[in-house]
Formats: sequence, structure tokens, C-alpha cells
Amino acid sequence: MEEIQQETEAGELPHKATEPERVQQEPIQETQSGSGNSRNEYLLARLAMAEAEGESIEGKAMVIRVVLNREESSAFPDTIEEVIFEDGQFTPVENGRFNRVEPNAECWAALDMVLIDGWDESEGALYFEAVYNGENTWHSENLEYIKTVGNHNFYR
Repeated sequence: MEEIQQETEAGELPHKATEPERVQQEPIQETQSGSGNSRNEYLLARLAMAEAEGESIEGKAMVIRVVLNREESSAFPDTIEEVIFEDGQFTPVENGRFNRVEPNAECWAALDMVLIDGWDESEGALYFEAVYNGENTWHSENLEYIKTVGNHNFYR
């Protein structure tokens, strides 16, 4: 656990994300031993699954980038875990879906794309919402629209 804390404080993420060996139940303590994943990687992949399960790898990567962009922004908490679990920020965390899903291979591929390949076409996105929320939403009226990827609109 100390290693995870140091990693989070340093803002560093390991170099390779691989799929966990078995389903992890809440509460999350760490990723499965021997999987090669950090807790941060697992949390990012899990949020990508909870938010963008039916989306493309790019859609999942955009969700991951939003979390990382927030972590880097002074307007949000300083760690990946704090960003993900900040009250009222991600619907699947609030409604419990986050606790019921496991990242699939596409989530791990999206994570690799972001962490290993350095993919970032997020244009600094800090927010997203489902397109089915309609046109006149808080996001659309108060934030700068960046783009739509799959079923999500992204904003800063």
C-alpha cells in the first residue's frame, strides 16, 4: 500500500497495463498480485468500463484522459483515486455501477494507448456527458464544447 501511495504522490504510472487475472471485489485494496497493474491503472480501466463499456477504444481512452487531465489541473484533486471518487463527479461511482464492472480487454488497450503510446487527443477535456442528455445541459451552457466521441460529448 505504501508503494501505491508513493506512486500516487509522485504522479507516476507504471509502463505496462495488463488485464487482471481474476475479478476483484469491492472494496478495492490493490490489483491482483502478479498482474503487473497498479491500483491507479486498475481504477482508470474500471472507470473506462463503467463509463464507456459500449464505446470504442478511443471513447474509453477519452474517459481515461479526462481523469488524467483533472489530476494535472489545479481545479481538481491531486491523485487519480481522489479524482475518480470525488463526490458527484462520475455517475457510475455514485450509482454503484463502478463497483459491479470489471475492465475488459478494450479498457486495458485504451489504457496502454494513453500510458504507453502517449495518446492524447483530448484537447484538455475535463468533463464529459452522455449525448442523450440533450442539447441544453449544464455542461453545454457553461463549458467549452470540444468534440463528441461515440456517445459522449467532451468539454473543458
